[in-house]
Amino acid sequence: MADRARTLISDVDLRNTRTRVIYWSAFTVLVVGALTAVIPLFWGFLSALKSPAEIFSYPPTFLPTPASEPWKWNWEVYPTVFAGTQFLRYFWNTFLLAVCCWVASIVPSALAGYALSKLRTPFRRILTMLFFMTLMVPFQAYLVPLFLTVKSLPLTGTNLVQHFAGYPAIILPAGVSAFNIFLFKSFFDDIPNSLIEAARMDGSSELGVLWRIVLPLSYSVFAVVSIFSFMGTWNDFLWPYLVISDNNWATIMLRLYQFDSHGEVGKNQVLAALMIASLPPLALFALFQKRIMQGIAMTGVKF
Repeated sequence: MADRARTLISDVDLRNTRTRVIYWSAFTVLVVGALTAVIPLFWGFLSALKSPAEIFSYPPTFLPTPASEPWKWNWEVYPTVFAGTQFLRYFWNTFLLAVCCWVASIVPSALAGYALSKLRTPFRRILTMLFFMTLMVPFQAYLVPLFLTVKSLPLTGTNLVQHFAGYPAIILPAGVSAFNIFLFKSFFDDIPNSLIEAARMDGSSELGVLWRIVLPLSYSVFAVVSIFSFMGTWNDFLWPYLVISDNNWATIMLRLYQFDSHGEVGKNQVLAALMIASLPPLALFALFQKRIMQGIAMTGVKF
């Protein structure tokens, strides 16, 4: 008989009536909680198949009309999004920006995480604490100073908003992420110092230690940071809205806002575009949910 996967509650415990009631009650609550996240997606998908007037009808209807004849629903709205709005262009813009932000963030974050974890710097713990205190500052609190900085870089006075459609103003701030550095440092802390010391005794430089010893052991944290970086760039709206200066290079979330606010397309097309835009993050989460959960667990590690 094949061994079953180990769980928190064994078959013996489930034979107890009280334990079984608690188990299935918790299971029901979790299923209901999951449905609260899934139902809005179904609502958006089905609402896109309605006519614009039907979307705002009261009382609202869950299914398009005629509800009993799905083949008569407005299925052509999804191909129309691609045909009439250059949607693939904005997909490509967002993907290109996500890759650039990933490259800009992964290298500095790995270097900073290694320095805070393995280098014997003076006042390391105090500096680490002060640095990670920035995680408690909301983005809106330093939005204006950051915008003024990218409008006129210190020393050079370069206006990043006016160069390459404003993409450098998004990519450069992505290079310094306290959250990513925290993940790298937490992971590097678990790598035995004996490996680091052995490499140093063999004459390896610190970059050599990082490249030959630390990074080959850190594929999982690289995957976690990469996923968070991609999803953060894909879903970001406020900062691209402020700094992107050319609509031809707008991101997918920015273009969705413009579709809705400027009345360029119907409400059902906006909903269809929103559903299509949500597919890459959903697919990424479905493929790498284990890594994402591991990254969430890393945020609870002490430094």
